[in-house]
Amino acid sequence: MNSSAIEEFKRDFTIKTAVQEKQFEQWLKLFFFLNNELKEKYDFVYQDAFYIKLYELFTEGLVYANKILKAIDKNKNFEKHSWYLKLVEGLETIKLEIAEIEFEYIEYRRHNACHIFQDNYEIIQENLKIKKERKGKNLHVLNKELMKLISKYGSDRKLDDYLNNKLQPKLTDLYNQLT
Repeated sequence: MNSSAIEEFKRDFTIKTAVQEKQFEQWLKLFFFLNNELKEKYDFVYQDAFYIKLYELFTEGLVYANKILKAIDKNKNFEKHSWYLKLVEGLETIKLEIAEIEFEYIEYRRHNACHIFQDNYEIIQENLKIKKERKGKNLHVLNKELMKLISKYGSDRKLDDYLNNKLQPKLTDLYNQLT
């Protein structure tokens, strides 16, 4: 590989890293905005967007934040390291407080908000094949557990209220620590 190709690769990598960091910051701002708006009043559009962001934050976002945290030299950039450490620790603590079936519900709502047709939870698929599992979990059991959770609160809206009341103070506190 010649030196100009190596320099171009390094430049592209640096640009990509900077762009992704800005995208992540903007993405987090939108997430925390939705959390704050739902604290003020319920809105089903914001609620769906919140579930999308929340699920992504606990999956892809947490992976990204951990990657950045590991890459930062805390001796050279203590402030940035401290910020990502607070973010990662805060998210991991909050995620531990979400029951597995509650997280499954958040993912289910994310899928419903992202896709016109929701067939990931259907046992009989469009091609008439029988689907028994979703992510290693028996689909019949998963559907039964989701219905039991919704029934426990009486409706999706009441379950939304429960999850919002449970998560919003913790997310708001995390936001306050980060700003």
